[in-house]
Amino acid sequence: MTRVVLLGLDGFPHRWIRPDVTPRMWELAATGGRAAEGGITGKPSSTYPGFCTLLTGRFPVAHGVRTTGSQSGTLPAWAGTWNRVLVPTLFDTCRSAGLRTAAVQGDHLMHPMLGTDAATWIWPPKGEVPQGTPLDDHGYPINAAVRPSLLEAARDGSLAFLFGHLNEADTVGHDTGPDSQASMACYRATDAVVGEVLDALRPDWADTVVMIVSDHDMEDRTDIPPIDLTADPGVRAVADDILGDGGAALLRLRSGVSPGAAGAAVSRVDGVAGWSQGSREMIVVDAQPGRIFSAWRLRFRGYHGGPATARTVALVGGGHPHVSAIAGTLARRRPHLADWAPTIAGVLGLDLSPTDGVSLA
Repeated sequence: MTRVVLLGLDGFPHRWIRPDVTPRMWELAATGGRAAEGGITGKPSSTYPGFCTLLTGRFPVAHGVRTTGSQSGTLPAWAGTWNRVLVPTLFDTCRSAGLRTAAVQGDHLMHPMLGTDAATWIWPPKGEVPQGTPLDDHGYPINAAVRPSLLEAARDGSLAFLFGHLNEADTVGHDTGPDSQASMACYRATDAVVGEVLDALRPDWADTVVMIVSDHDMEDRTDIPPIDLTADPGVRAVADDILGDGGAALLRLRSGVSPGAAGAAVSRVDGVAGWSQGSREMIVVDAQPGRIFSAWRLRFRGYHGGPATARTVALVGGGHPHVSAIAGTLARRRPHLADWAPTIAGVLGLDLSPTDGVSLA
């Protein structure tokens, strides 16, 4: 039976996939393939939109999850949904085809969002962290707590699709900066866990495709004060509401205001790098490298969200014949996060349509 194992490394910078830091992932890429410049993701380049795109093959305008920025779990309706993606995921498609799947995630809050109740089994059970589970400073299970269930799933040859998520690199990158000594130690430890997963897959290696991706990059925040779009009279004239997400911000247009007019207004604000249309009523504003937008959580050292962090890890390996075809594509072009879901569906012989991404195989 063909098996696909998709490992999502939250906040893991592409630049630190190196033989001296991540020897197991580097070895996998050497025998399989990698995108030399990394993959790409949409904006805001943040966790929830990224992983929803990864598992649906759709852009945020279709799957509905537009941002990770929120205040105490609340989100205005115009800024998208946090409850659940609006389109089918790989887990839905696999279940319809009678394939067994597993989702093992270090960010338990993503279980309802990604609709992993369609998986055959998930960890944490029912998306609720078991009492006594070691948590990081942000309240997520540490990688060591995720590891046993991830290895158990990797050893289960009846699972056609396994999604494993390791969150710790994101937490440490936020708290200490993505290039700190603490982050380096975390990257090495993450690579060791990945290596254990690869070892657990060896009995079925000839039938296995392993894909390793991240949802976004990370950058150090400068000491320049955050960009407060609401302080600019020109922006207030065109914006009905604003939601910051690190190096990006969602801006809701006032009635009758065109995206172009709103874009021109925000472009005059110091620290703004550009903008793009997110929907009929919204634009996405980009910050210059090292800059962030005002938001309710500003204590972090490392950030994502803007164009400088829209680069992702993109590796493939395994013994299945599809690996060479995917590796060849990665050598020719940078994959978008939306490309992985149709690739996985194709490898498993499933139809996941429509998608915004294009199969790498």
